[in-house]
Amino acid sequence: MNYFTWLGLVFGLAALLKPVYMHLIPWDENAFIAKAYAEKRPPWIVPVAIIGLGLVALTWYQHFTAGVEYSLILTILFSLTALKAITLIFDYKRFHAWVAGMLTKGKGKKIVLIDIIAGIFGLAIVLLAVLVY
Repeated sequence: MNYFTWLGLVFGLAALLKPVYMHLIPWDENAFIAKAYAEKRPPWIVPVAIIGLGLVALTWYQHFTAGVEYSLILTILFSLTALKAITLIFDYKRFHAWVAGMLTKGKGKKIVLIDIIAGIFGLAIVLLAVLVY
């Protein structure tokens, strides 16, 4: 398997299963999200965001050097994760306000909707990894 198959399967399955592990398993996901994105930025966020940006850079490197057909599709889709990483590093207060607002309005229904959309996106990524790469 090439890098893009692995990336698509891991990235896609994580997104595909997000509605399951966040909302179908009985636990308080809203409390978890509120704690994970506390008002004061937790110390784990910056290193994890930097690792994520490193993976995006590695993906672009693989795109330009591996010669895998259609790798640009997954490279661009995976690069969208860099937006969250950059926001977590440079504008955490606004990100926290956005998440806190979603948790308080409608008992977190917007978060459920976002996770469902992430699941559909993940399914598309898994299908791309299996059928194209």
